[in-house]
Amino acid sequence: MTLTLEPILRSAGIDPDDAHAIRHAFVREHEDSGLPGINADSTAEEILAYTSQQSARPKIFPAHPPRLWVVFIREGGDRARLWSVLENRGEVSNDGARRIFDFVVSEHLADLRNRLVIG
Repeated sequence: MTLTLEPILRSAGIDPDDAHAIRHAFVREHEDSGLPGINADSTAEEILAYTSQQSARPKIFPAHPPRLWVVFIREGGDRARLWSVLENRGEVSNDGARRIFDFVVSEHLADLRNRLVIG
């Protein structure tokens, strides 16, 4: 039997319908925007800033993203490690190409930060 993310979220009091899982890959610079990416040495502030900027195109990113974002960072191969759960407090900017969101770090899954690895 395979353990999936849904029961882990539910055990932490997170409704999977109110959560968006994101797996960040390492990229030096985004070709479409020229914005800097993240790498293995990125700070928490850099990862938070990187996560807060998303595409305004609904085919790439949901038009109405949920309240909680479960953020994973590439670990290697097809694996990723839980970085944090963020609470989306809303969109603060939209220039038609990029949307910027306001976040606070949630305590959801805090005991699994940097410990939970998914494939």
